[in-house]
Amino acid sequence: ILAELLEVIDNLDRAIEAAKQPGASNDALLEGVEMVRRQFLAKLESFGVKRIESEGRRFDPVLHEAITTVPAESPEHDDLVVGVVRHGYRIGDDVLRPAAVAVAKS
Repeated sequence: ILAELLEVIDNLDRAIEAAKQPGASNDALLEGVEMVRRQFLAKLESFGVKRIESEGRRFDPVLHEAITTVPAESPEHDDLVVGVVRHGYRIGDDVLRPAAVAVAKS
């Protein structure tokens, strides 16, 4: 697993070096970092780690950690996750880290 993740570090190093070049734009740096992020998430997924989809779902204390509440727009929005502060991840049925979320409350 660790050897596989070293490829991600290599690409981060490349993105940093490219950003240091004279005339390099922030757009190029952003594109490089986004590419490395996608690569890292793909590597995690290949090891069975998946992001917990939270936005718009019902609050579940097993999957979510409510860090704030906001007024619900309507009664049917009560207990819906309306914002994600930090994404959660799971491997199989086990939660590696719950998502830190904002929950609508009426």
